[in-house]
Amino acid sequence: MAGEYDDSFLTRAIEDARLHVDESAAKAKYTDAVLIRRIEEAYASVLSEIHRNSREPVVARVVVTIDSTEKTAYTLPYTIGSIVAIYETNDSGMRVFYNSRNTYNPLGKQVWVEGNTLRLQSSGILHLLTEVTVEYKPSGTARLHNGTCTLNETGDVVTFGATPNAGTLDTHENSYAGSIFRILTVTGDGATGNFIQERTIKSYDNTTRQATLEVALSPIPAAGDGGAIYYEIAPAVHRGVDSVVGLWVAYTIAGVEGYKRADSILKLYRQQMRNIRLDAYYSNLQNTTISRGLGRR
Repeated sequence: MAGEYDDSFLTRAIEDARLHVDESAAKAKYTDAVLIRRIEEAYASVLSEIHRNSREPVVARVVVTIDSTEKTAYTLPYTIGSIVAIYETNDSGMRVFYNSRNTYNPLGKQVWVEGNTLRLQSSGILHLLTEVTVEYKPSGTARLHNGTCTLNETGDVVTFGATPNAGTLDTHENSYAGSIFRILTVTGDGATGNFIQERTIKSYDNTTRQATLEVALSPIPAAGDGGAIYYEIAPAVHRGVDSVVGLWVAYTIAGVEGYKRADSILKLYRQQMRNIRLDAYYSNLQNTTISRGLGRR
């Protein structure tokens, strides 16, 4: 079954880490589970270093749909860091930005983020079904994993299997909102839609393990007889960061064991990090003309 996960980020990151510490999988001292935990932890350090003195930070985003005129609080991913922008896109394609007013403003704060909660000043401040985009600097990543899943008929709701192949299901509320869902392969006699596809997760129900995608899969994958749909959850940042994650994991392991190899791994890590910075790395969000508006429109 390992072949179905060859293109998985976790598979590649584990292989990179073992390569740099010169540890073969056949005689592995550290289990895949231990390395995956280190990979998840790597993102907090790697992202922090990228953001240091950076004018163009790594930016993730999550879209919140106002699904009730009476609701004033919406849960955001727990990995949310500092806020970059809160806005919606209007019919003309322009971004209408929301700026939180001062706490002591007599008109109230309007729209703001408190911890990992998007709060509205009062019910009805935004119209029903308004989609609000929150851009933020991620402080880390949700629990990473790969496994098998099922899809609904329209290809926009994914149900994760109860037991992943590698990694761990995240049980935080709405934890995978903003993360990347990636189809790895589709198997079985008569399988269709066997293409690698990536979609941003719009929302996640941790009680049903269902993830709603921002854009439906096309073509919609369908497993054949005796087959399955293989997927992975990837971090909510571009693959450019992947190149340094394996090096960070290898460096931390080698450092704990006192290997002289740690120095050479650190040099490689710094070189890769330098390349990312020189490329003016940031998320794939396009610059657009903006208009700023406050209050009810």
